[in-house]
Amino acid sequence: MTKHISCPLCNSQNLYQFWAMPGYQLCRCNSCSMVWDPLAKEVINQYSESYFTNGNLKGGYANYFEGMQVNRKTFADRLRRILKKTKNKGKLLDVGCALGDCLLEAKKLGWQQAEGLDPSDYACKTAAKRGLKVKQGTLETLKLKANSFDIILSQDEIEHVTDPVAELRRMYDVLKPGGMLFLVTPDIQGWWSKLLGKWWYHYKPGEHVVYFSQETIKKCLKKAGFKNIETKSTYHIMSLEYILNRLRYYFPFLFTLLLKIVSNISIKNIPFKVYAGELEAWAEKPKSP
Repeated sequence: MTKHISCPLCNSQNLYQFWAMPGYQLCRCNSCSMVWDPLAKEVINQYSESYFTNGNLKGGYANYFEGMQVNRKTFADRLRRILKKTKNKGKLLDVGCALGDCLLEAKKLGWQQAEGLDPSDYACKTAAKRGLKVKQGTLETLKLKANSFDIILSQDEIEHVTDPVAELRRMYDVLKPGGMLFLVTPDIQGWWSKLLGKWWYHYKPGEHVVYFSQETIKKCLKKAGFKNIETKSTYHIMSLEYILNRLRYYFPFLFTLLLKIVSNISIKNIPFKVYAGELEAWAEKPKSP
């Protein structure tokens, strides 16, 4: 298998390899601190129906339909913050929209032109059945019209792309001048990553191919041409039931038992904010060159 021995951010070959977890070796650039999987392949073909409904508590979505009952609250919260910041309900694109739950929330909040794209045939067909405007493919394959969107969302998408700077440049190209990009991705320098080490939830061999910190995502965005870049740790809105279900990855017997105990407790679905080891980034396409 071909090794990617050049940094996907700065192209340096001044790097060192480390074992993120048993059997999973990553590279870190000594020049810019970018982290990537040197054996990564494009992962576009893995997004079949089984990716959205599977028994793997770590890979894919485990059970998309159960998780989205909570995750849609996160989408709605993010969209409200975007509105507060941009005062713009213009044309919105959700890159990697999956089955379209974020688009559904955008429609509820008044977006008349909200559309998505996703490489998964299953995801796009399902989203279309829900009355959503979606296209199957990627920013690279679809060649969307330049300067056509006011807002682009990239939520847990960029870490799946082997050339993140090229992907961000594609987002830059289809944004209108003055348009806003909102991005969420795992934070490899966050305290959850440092605390959990090899048990960090976001280490996903064969699925996540690049890993960002706030520092490296800023560098990628700047290299792609964006200005007014802001980054910070971000949160998800979760419930006790959702958290216990995900924690079964670490200790299946214990957390399955706890799930049974709380199954009849009314507080199990009360939503609250959890900082779960991801970062968010805001970036603007300049109004003039």
